[in-house]
Amino acid sequence: MEKRFALFLILSALILFTHLTVQNFLHPPRVDQPPAERAEGDAGQAKPDLRPDVPPKLEAAKKSLDGEAAEPAPDAPQPAVAQDDQPALEATPRVEVPQQWVTLGSMAPDRPYRLMVTLQNRGAAVERIEMVQRTAGGELRFLDLEQDTGYLGYLALQDLEGGRGCRVNVVGPGTPAAGAVAQTPGVPDGFRVGDVIRRLGSLQVRDAIDVERYLAETKPGQTLPITVARAADDERPREVVLVATLAAPPLSIIRPDAHPLPGAEADPLSFLWTLESVGDAAIPRGQDEIDGLMSLHNSTWEIRTLPDDPAGPAVEFQLVLTDAQLRAIGGQGSLELVKRYRLAKTPSSDLTNSGFPSYHLELELEIRNRGQTPQQVAYRLDGPNGLPLEGWWYVTKIHPKMFAAAGTRDVLWNTPPTGHGLLGATKIYADAIAAREKNQPVLIPLFADPHPQPLEYVGVDAQYFSVILQPQADESAAPPLFRQALALPVGDLDRIDKAVSKTTNVSFRVISQTHEIPAGDSLVHRYRVFAGPKQPALLAAYDLERAIEYGWFRTIAKFLAWILHAFESLPGVNYGLAIILLTVVVRSAMIPLSRKAARNAQMMQELAPEMKRIAEKHKDDMQKRAAAQSELFKKHNYRPLGGCLLMFVQLPIFIGLYRALSVDVELRQAPLIPGLQWASNLAGPDMLWYWKPYLPAFLAGENGWLGPYLNILPIVTIVLFLWQQKMFMPPATDDQSRMQQSMMKYMMIFMGLLFFRVPSGLCVYFIASSLWSVAERKMLPPVGKPVESGPPLWQRLAAKFNPDLDPAKPRTRRKPPRKR
Repeated sequence: MEKRFALFLILSALILFTHLTVQNFLHPPRVDQPPAERAEGDAGQAKPDLRPDVPPKLEAAKKSLDGEAAEPAPDAPQPAVAQDDQPALEATPRVEVPQQWVTLGSMAPDRPYRLMVTLQNRGAAVERIEMVQRTAGGELRFLDLEQDTGYLGYLALQDLEGGRGCRVNVVGPGTPAAGAVAQTPGVPDGFRVGDVIRRLGSLQVRDAIDVERYLAETKPGQTLPITVARAADDERPREVVLVATLAAPPLSIIRPDAHPLPGAEADPLSFLWTLESVGDAAIPRGQDEIDGLMSLHNSTWEIRTLPDDPAGPAVEFQLVLTDAQLRAIGGQGSLELVKRYRLAKTPSSDLTNSGFPSYHLELELEIRNRGQTPQQVAYRLDGPNGLPLEGWWYVTKIHPKMFAAAGTRDVLWNTPPTGHGLLGATKIYADAIAAREKNQPVLIPLFADPHPQPLEYVGVDAQYFSVILQPQADESAAPPLFRQALALPVGDLDRIDKAVSKTTNVSFRVISQTHEIPAGDSLVHRYRVFAGPKQPALLAAYDLERAIEYGWFRTIAKFLAWILHAFESLPGVNYGLAIILLTVVVRSAMIPLSRKAARNAQMMQELAPEMKRIAEKHKDDMQKRAAAQSELFKKHNYRPLGGCLLMFVQLPIFIGLYRALSVDVELRQAPLIPGLQWASNLAGPDMLWYWKPYLPAFLAGENGWLGPYLNILPIVTIVLFLWQQKMFMPPATDDQSRMQQSMMKYMMIFMGLLFFRVPSGLCVYFIASSLWSVAERKMLPPVGKPVESGPPLWQRLAAKFNPDLDPAKPRTRRKPPRKR
């Protein structure tokens, strides 16, 4: 027994050792960094670097702040190796590039930019895009409506160990941080990269959370003294006091997840790029990168700022895959990956022209074959994420397909074979949960055709803003073809409650077809990234008109929106008054129908006593009752269904106007009464009072019946509806009609609950329309006895000017004169 057991142990150990040896040979471990960094010193005694992304110069400044001796650091990363120096390239390990940030654009009012883009070299990705377009008055065109706090600027803060402040990694031009005035003599104005924020006012800053909480209590226009520790080249760092004047926060159309749950990873950045396949090696299904190859998402790329030109500022990211790294996945040679971003400029003459197409980045992807043999390469490109969630509890996006639901952030696309399509966030969330339960990759295809095909566009769509990728053709090549286009959720699905699944952070992924790159040649694909508001004229300039979904009555909605903007363009007319003028136009055009409906309702009131007598007289014979009622209606020329025609005509107008007001980005910051905080956003509820802390969640929660705010305009609308119903509804003639009228009242109250979160601009239309109906009804003359039909109106008017044409007078025929 003991011999058999010993033999079993020996054979098991031998099988396990053989298995591990074969696995290590077939699937070598991923090498993200070259081992040259661990060559010096004893690896067993070396202290691991827990913050490998700290730039050497900033690390030296930190050590000086801590009282340690600062080691010299290079001022810039080493240059890339030339292409013709192949042996030196293979022998030289990759120099680790420090994590860095760079900004394209400026927030300054006099600069020709509508976007300010913050990029970082970890993954060569987009970290943040802020909308900095100015109005003719110099104010920001698109503000962050969910924040009314002061804005210092995006600084990409990093916490220092031990709660000793937070480091500034980027300073956007034109931001309050860049314009902060130095109070220390001999110190230039503005924040600098590497400054460590120590105090805000009198608050001792420990980390970035302290900065965020302090700024949450500030207001735009407030001046704030800030103490920073700034490193000097020839001496120890010293404290510098800067005074910044805070601004209103611009809308960030892309921004990272700032504070994920403890232990959870932050959402990935936008427009990450990696290789789908190199030769026979490919990304396994359900994974993000090729096994055994360095992570292109997590590696830091070398940054090179390109010279500015009339098209706009640009930056280039470079990363080299050496022969040793490609051999680890069964390949050979060398590949250089280049990623370029260029921000569009706006001509000075079109700075206030919202329709000028300058809301985009030019993205260029290049793969250079630096080896001696051809390379078979395919790549994948992820899209944006982190679009604004503002107003998710009241926005009403609709899906282009019937019985399909849209979310707050959805994926839209267009291919020549399939046309325009949209996949809602709710559907993406449900499919992702179902796939995860089946242990399948969470990837939702946008088209089922397995053959590579072109894409007109693919993007992520919010209520008023979109970020859309558009492949571009050039003189030498057609637009790229894609083997797959996928929608995918971003982040941890467990953090999302199913009840608010429409807020899921979503993105897309495109996978190119495989390309053969000859030795010494390059593959270049160009894209345009639209990141801007959903304005019809602007979208038309980018061929993205379908990004706005109006629903069934698209033509009516667009026509009403055109009339609304025409009224607003008049001097002294804001959008609140323009909606009232639009109501006057709509109701004036329907005067014949509305007058007839009001006359029918008025006549119904007058005939109510007769109807009651007929009902009592023929209460046991329904056939005779119907005949008597029909004779009564015929005698008074009354048509019971005459008022229904107005409803059928008004329904498309109502739905079209509702859609026009719900998707119009121009109403997003438009106040009902200028200068008043209440109803300052006609595209959303009026939000008089934040009552969420005082009511149960099923009523005042974001997903509750009423929402987190008390809204006055819907209440006024329902009160007017009930008053109008009480004034003009005929008295009940029996128990059945009395019950119907009671049900109508309760139904009206129920509709008030459903419409409690509609845009305040739509409530203004309801109120103006109700007042118009009341005035129109009051102006009608009372209904008297039936009269015989008189002569036509044209004859009565003609008689006022020529008595001989009076139709009431007998007309005699003149005798012709006697001939002599």
